[in-house]
Order: sequence, then structure tokens, then C-alpha cells
Amino acid sequence: MKPAHWSSIRTHTVEFIVVVLGITVSFALDGWRQDRIISELHLSEIRSLLEDLEQDRERLSEVFGMIEEGDSNMQRIIGDVMAYRSGALSYDQLAATLEDIGTPYQYGTFYMNTSTYKSLVATGRLQLFPEDINRKLRDYYEYVSKRVDDNNAIVDRITLAYYNEHHPWVNASTFPGIGLESGTEVTVNPFFIDPDVRRKYSDITFLNSSLALADRIRIHRGQVIRYNELRDELAALLHDL
Repeated sequence: MKPAHWSSIRTHTVEFIVVVLGITVSFALDGWRQDRIISELHLSEIRSLLEDLEQDRERLSEVFGMIEEGDSNMQRIIGDVMAYRSGALSYDQLAATLEDIGTPYQYGTFYMNTSTYKSLVATGRLQLFPEDINRKLRDYYEYVSKRVDDNNAIVDRITLAYYNEHHPWVNASTFPGIGLESGTEVTVNPFFIDPDVRRKYSDITFLNSSLALADRIRIHRGQVIRYNELRDELAALLHDL
């Protein structure tokens, strides 16, 4: 075979290798770029989840403070109602307690920030997380979210019923002009002197409804504590990624 022919084969071989290497490097670079984009997006989603969980923590703390205050107020009301019913406390003293407390429970409810989680589910990127974190995410956003919605509805319903049907002073106190004028010597707010109002606060249903609300507040407290435990566990796992 002539030297020129060998030279031509070598030239074509080198060109072929260069083309193959170029294509391979190009694919490798594209793959690297794609991996980098996915990695950066994944880190961004982790940061977004942590931001959502921090907002949940702040809201849970706020709700827990309302629960603690509500529990304390309801225990005070129940104690005075029972003392009044046993004759150890006068009606005027009970009325003074109710007026002093005002709205006993601000029924703060917890609403989760689920936007990032829903995006992860919709795009399928939830599967990029390790199995243990994937499971924790689903537990927190699926299990807790359902319990949150159910409990919020129960708390709202019981609290509104308590104020609208059993504890009229809460609504009445929001209207201007209902109360004592400065300098008066009357020891009981005129609202409580009304015979129908007195009968309502003397009836057993007021005690029963107060007990029911206090019980729901305590159940709500236990659930909020559990929500926060799950939130803390999930946040710790995400911080470690």
C-alpha cells in the first residue's frame, strides 16, 4: 500500500476521533450543565421548604400562645362558675370575672404554607429527596395538613357557638356604650343585671359549654405540639442536606 494512502487513512481516522471526542465532550458538558441546573434548582427548593417551615414555626408559636392564654382564661371561668353554683361565689363576683376576661379565647388556627411542597409533587421532583426525607415531607404535608383542616373547623365551630349561644358578653362588649361610666359606684356591669342574662349564666348549659370549649382547647394544644415536633424533625433533616 502506498504511503500516501496510509497517510489519508490516518488523517481520516484522526478526524473521526476528533469528531467523536467533540460530540462526547459536548454531551458531557450538556449533561454537566443539566446536572448543575437540577442541583441548583434542588437547593433552591430546599431553601424554599425551610422558609415555609420557618413561617409555620412562627405561626405555631403564635397559635400556641393563644392556646395557653385561652386555657388559662377558661380554667378561671370554669372555676368561678363552679364556685358560684356551689354558693362559694356571688353572681356579682362571677360577672366581674367574665367582664375582666372579656374574650377568653382568640381561637387562633394554624394554616400551613404548602406552596413549595405542592410544586414538588406536581413536577415529580419530590423523588429527588432521600427516602427518609421524602416520607417526612409526606407525613408533614399530607397527614398534618388533613388534621389541621379538620381541627380548625372544629375549633372555629365550638368557639363561635360558645360566644353566640352561651357567652353573650363577648359579643356585647364589642359595642360602644355597653359598660360602666367612669366614676360610677355600681359594682356590676349593667349588662349582667338583666334577668335573662343572669339566667343564661346561671344555667348548667353555660358550665357545660365552658367545659366543652376548654376540652377542645387542650386537644388543640396537643395537636399543635405534635405539629411542631414534626416540623422540627423535618427542618433538621433538610438542614443536613
